[in-house]
Amino acid sequence: MDYATILVHLDASRRTHQRLHIAIRLAQGFHATLVGLLAVGQADPSSIRYLVDGDRYLDSYREWHKHIGEVARHAFFGATDELLIPTEWHAPEGAAADSVVAQAHTADLLVLGQHNPADKDAFAGHHFVESVVLQCGRPVLVVPYAGEFPHPGKNVLVAWNGSREAARAIHDALPFLRRAQTVDVISWDQPDTALNPWLSPPRYAIEWLARHEVQARLHDLTAASGDDTGQMLLSFAADQGSDLIVMGAYGHGRMRELVLGGVTRTLLESMTVPVLLSH
Repeated sequence: MDYATILVHLDASRRTHQRLHIAIRLAQGFHATLVGLLAVGQADPSSIRYLVDGDRYLDSYREWHKHIGEVARHAFFGATDELLIPTEWHAPEGAAADSVVAQAHTADLLVLGQHNPADKDAFAGHHFVESVVLQCGRPVLVVPYAGEFPHPGKNVLVAWNGSREAARAIHDALPFLRRAQTVDVISWDQPDTALNPWLSPPRYAIEWLARHEVQARLHDLTAASGDDTGQMLLSFAADQGSDLIVMGAYGHGRMRELVLGGVTRTLLESMTVPVLLSH
């Protein structure tokens, strides 16, 4: 198993260049095709018609969208033209999340950026990253909006709680894990929590990785009742010098309401290193 196609989301944000450079390094390392996908927030014509001078606003937005597309396309090909990797460029119309999800079905790995509330040009839609992660059916590498991450994946932390999502994530991350210098599997439980019979014990993850020639170290932690497991994972990653966290994403969308698991929400809001999420 390997990543044959890597899709990177490009937009008007200040951090889009770092996201592109990470995706390029991954495409080179995995000998993959790199697909650049432009997807930015869309103006809603049905809402604009109630604005004074709405037509002028819509024309201005279309000019901005065209300009952003040209800048992003130039950045993508400017960074890849002299590299020996196949590339593709897509700039579809439509809502950003829908465009990315549709295109993701032809990719093996997505590279997105963490939402930065301080960068208005980074807005691509409400709950954009969460929606893509929960709907695309592919592993998603989310890059923090703060910090530098030139080579994520050398020291990997795998979050394991024995669930379906955890098993899916460790499988989807196998190309990273095979190339990592160190792999730490962290397992945790909470006192007074009944053990579900369908949850796999931590040793299953270690044994499965060993069959794929990945040697991993197991760490068992106990989270006191009420502790934020997400913060515990981030603290452990900092202590271990991890540069990538792998974990299952928990949540669902129903009637336009997006409900995330607590650990998933914490990591998406407070990540300090790239996080590979699978759902």
